[in-house]
Amino acid sequence: MFRNRLSSLFLSVFVLGFAFLGFAQRADAQVLFGSVSGAVTDQSGAGVPKAHVTLINKATSVQKEADTDESGHYTITDVQPGNYDLKVTAGGFKPLTQTNLTVAANTVMNGDAKLQVGAVSEQVTVEASTVTLQTEKTDLHTDLTEKAILDMPLNQYRNFQTLINLVPGATPGRFQNAIADTPERALSTNINGTNRNNNNTRVDGAADVFVWLPHHAVYIPPAETIQEVNISTNNFDPEQGMTGGAAITVITKSGTNQYHGSAFEYFQNQTLRAKQFFETGPKGDSKLNDFGGTFGGPIKKDKLFFFGSYNGLYERDNRNTGLVTLPTAAIRTGDFSSVLGDYVCTDGTTSATPCAGTKTPVMVTDTNNVSQQDRVGMIFSPSTGAGNGTGRRQYAGNILPAIDPIAAQIIALIPALNAGAPNTDNYSKSATQKLNRNNFDAKVDWNRTSRHSIFAKYSAMKSVFHGEPSLGQAIGDCACDGGLGDFHDFVQLVTVGHTLTLSPTLVVDGNVGFTRMSEYGQTPDFGTNIGSDVLGIPGTNNGSDLRSSGIPFFSITGFADLGNPEGWNPAYRNDWSFTSSHNVRWSHGKHQVSAGTDIIHHHLNHWQPELGSGPRGEFDFSGSTTALNGGATPNLFNAFAQFELGLFNGTGKSDQFIKATAKEWQFGWFVGDRYRITNKFTATLGLRYEYYPLMSRDGAFSFDRYDIANNEVLLGGIGGNPAHLGVTTSKKLFAPRVGVAYQINDKTVVRSGFGITVDPLPLARPLRGFYPLTVGSNFSGVNGFVSVGSFSPNPPAGGSVLPPCAPGTFNPGVCFPVGIPSVCCPDISSGTISLPAQALERTVGPGELKRGYIESWNLMVERKLPADFLVSVGYVGTQTVHQYGDLNVNASLPGTGQLGQPLNVAFGRTTDTLLFQGWLSANYHSFQTAITRQFSKGLMVKGAYTYSKAINWTDDDGWAGLDWNDPNILRRNRAQAGFNTPHIFQLAYVYELPLGKGKEWANSGGAATKILSGWQTSGTFSAISGQPGWDSPLRASGASLNAVAQAQTPDQVGSVKKLGGVGPGNPYYDPTAYAPVTRVGYGNVGRNTLLGPGTVNLDFSLFRTVNLTERFNVQFRVDASNLFNSPHFNNPNGDLTSGSFLEINSAKFDERQFRLGVRFAF
Repeated sequence: MFRNRLSSLFLSVFVLGFAFLGFAQRADAQVLFGSVSGAVTDQSGAGVPKAHVTLINKATSVQKEADTDESGHYTITDVQPGNYDLKVTAGGFKPLTQTNLTVAANTVMNGDAKLQVGAVSEQVTVEASTVTLQTEKTDLHTDLTEKAILDMPLNQYRNFQTLINLVPGATPGRFQNAIADTPERALSTNINGTNRNNNNTRVDGAADVFVWLPHHAVYIPPAETIQEVNISTNNFDPEQGMTGGAAITVITKSGTNQYHGSAFEYFQNQTLRAKQFFETGPKGDSKLNDFGGTFGGPIKKDKLFFFGSYNGLYERDNRNTGLVTLPTAAIRTGDFSSVLGDYVCTDGTTSATPCAGTKTPVMVTDTNNVSQQDRVGMIFSPSTGAGNGTGRRQYAGNILPAIDPIAAQIIALIPALNAGAPNTDNYSKSATQKLNRNNFDAKVDWNRTSRHSIFAKYSAMKSVFHGEPSLGQAIGDCACDGGLGDFHDFVQLVTVGHTLTLSPTLVVDGNVGFTRMSEYGQTPDFGTNIGSDVLGIPGTNNGSDLRSSGIPFFSITGFADLGNPEGWNPAYRNDWSFTSSHNVRWSHGKHQVSAGTDIIHHHLNHWQPELGSGPRGEFDFSGSTTALNGGATPNLFNAFAQFELGLFNGTGKSDQFIKATAKEWQFGWFVGDRYRITNKFTATLGLRYEYYPLMSRDGAFSFDRYDIANNEVLLGGIGGNPAHLGVTTSKKLFAPRVGVAYQINDKTVVRSGFGITVDPLPLARPLRGFYPLTVGSNFSGVNGFVSVGSFSPNPPAGGSVLPPCAPGTFNPGVCFPVGIPSVCCPDISSGTISLPAQALERTVGPGELKRGYIESWNLMVERKLPADFLVSVGYVGTQTVHQYGDLNVNASLPGTGQLGQPLNVAFGRTTDTLLFQGWLSANYHSFQTAITRQFSKGLMVKGAYTYSKAINWTDDDGWAGLDWNDPNILRRNRAQAGFNTPHIFQLAYVYELPLGKGKEWANSGGAATKILSGWQTSGTFSAISGQPGWDSPLRASGASLNAVAQAQTPDQVGSVKKLGGVGPGNPYYDPTAYAPVTRVGYGNVGRNTLLGPGTVNLDFSLFRTVNLTERFNVQFRVDASNLFNSPHFNNPNGDLTSGSFLEINSAKFDERQFRLGVRFAF
């Protein structure tokens, strides 16, 4: 007995020490639990002091108790989400039981109770209301229940994040980045105008973040394992920090006192799929199997429980991804005679007929000394005329005299045309992607004592992905959701937590978590140095390092990508995050005081030389080298002619010299008080303090920074340099929270609040590793009309007038580089390195690196409506201060080209040099409304409408470049956000048909009752306006602008008419409203000026549940995504130089798809 008591005492002391260690995560453990707070009154409304309140979990029999204070108030904190009975007893009153009180995570449930005078033996039992006003909290949040997740239509991967679309202020969730990186197919969304990186997802308390791509959750719990999801979007409680957009809390299922389980399979294939709008020919083979099972129950009744699951997803998808442009047979031989277009006039306009009258023609001479009028599509010899592109001669007949032999080898790999118009949009891409994914989950809950509960959770995901190239031997991009080649991912998530009740008014809780993600991938051209050994282009691959093997990327404006365009691939990653959170909560009268501390640690480990052009190298062909300065704007045919001559405008390559690592800590402390001033008025006050020390690296140096004044990279901790090189972070990040809720009557409550949250972006994202970790080089010509180099020492006749450079060297204007010049292998021993002229660089400056923060506020009215509906209406706003962004400090002004680059003047440096700092801003204003009906009497409804406007300078804050770096027009970047979606309407429902046993109709027994029983339907309807986020801004040729790191846009020369066309030759907007810019200066079109097409969609499900016995049932269902097969078009082509300018020639791959499913449950 003594030993047992000693062991118990030791464990309690250990847990208390664990609770106050001070380690924590992005958001505190309170969001894992809910609370019940209320007032116990008599029939006159007077408070009943010292009433005893007992809350009983119906699934596990766990009880929590509290006594009311002198005014009749009580609060029970740290309540595990679930279904409860609430019992209230007091001397002289009848005992009261409220049944089926649902407690959700991160919510305070109203537990008011009105007692009747009477004897203890006179029991009163009432059903808890399904419609509960939010009177105790002032945040904005949305709850997704188990029933909503299982019964509402989800996307093809059955991802719960699909339902985040139902959250007011959320832009529609979208897949981003390659399947290779996100095999869980996490969805990205912007909440209330904030950047996608500002969202924070936790699974059972563990931070669920992909450190390198923090807008993604790295692990997505299978739908069958989720008990509930809470999404808090504005004016967070002080317990929640290190998030700016949405704090998303996922609670997974636990075992109960009864054994429960399921087995399921969902299936879809091409037979059940409609054709995509632009799909030509027969549908490609596709198949998706989603299957698995769950099982949970008691190990020891009322004490120890388990829950486990397996989910396998196997996908095969051969898809047509739309039309692209490949060269015709004539163009492949250098014959461009068939592509001549409009005539060019001296005023910069073009005409279908020769310029005459008031229009003076631009006259040119060809290589046979024949004079003629300039036309769009004419190909000019780069070896003629002046160095600025003026005075050039057209190739006679518009036919090249010869083709570079290396270009000819690449052309031989290009497949034959198979669709579309003769010269453009003439090839339909298709290829196969394969995904095998397996998820495993296990959870154990232990009620150690009536006051102490502990849980442990382990999740794992293993996947293999294969992506085929779209152009066969010519590679091209992946006709898939990203990732050429074969990729292997392994994700693990572990979390342990506890709750300890020290007294009825004092509770501590805490959890620690660990998340790890490993990935490695190889491209389809892996293993052979195609660039250097097969094509013979110097400087492409990296000798014996197979990780850089393969074919380079050839980017030809207006044509499909050739070679391997995935500069980020291959990738070898091993990232992890440690999180923990601990809190104490004290209930005292009308106050509920809480305090806690948060810490998170991220650790990134990468070999991925993706800066600039990737490990195989890249060659860019814009068309200006074969165009005339002062003539027609270069188009796609000029670009391909330039490729055939082997003359490129830009080139580059990336080598990983040192493994990229980043280690960083994020700290947070908070104190808060929820003060129930009266039964109708509640105030929430809180203060957080957060601290984000500067990241550091593993290895020889701890940090690196570019010294712009001396053109040197400094390495922290080497050669006497201080560890952080004079870079500091703020120690003044205080984040107050204040909110009030006033209950006008039993049907209406008004809430308002203001709060500040801090941008939690891991610095590993923007500062992962530039020079000297990754040596990314970029070479460009002295102006837009001069090539930077050639494939061969002796380009085709008329290719170049300069002699070839010595191998690996670069001396613009003096010699002509052959292949990619070498930039490699810095000596780090002294701690100070001169930065090569062509090495890409992003750096922070000395002094404070400002971290952004978000101010959020709201004013909402919530009201109960008849038929158990609850509606909220109000205004929600945010403002981001010190948003992270880049400024290219080596940008030049119009007309100055490379010669005008400040660092070129000082040090001969001609490539991008990015200064990263928190110096931008954003704001958001919205009208938001939500309608909710919890499931009762056979119906559940959840909907939202948002009318909003989001304004920013850039749509990201982790890799956030500006369109214009000219200090004279910097504010031109400030415009509506690319993700700005003015109108978003979403409405979802689940409905049990009133037919069959126990229902309103067909309930008399017999065959009709058997056939019609158990039917349900569900659906999600959406109507969403378009977004401007495409080719932002509209693009035009920058040849006449002649400015480095400045976007060029067209001139708007007429009113912009929405024509609504779709497909080749049918523009969506009137292209004649825009004209190319031929002067030295910017076009007059700004950023994000046009909206793309909106979408209307209905996802629909029909299913029937058949009860086999009292405990066993089987469900058969049909899900239809996009039931009416409404095409959801991508945005128009925004490139003025393209032959399909402002045309829509592609659509999203969300055509109608039926899915069949069967689910056995007990």
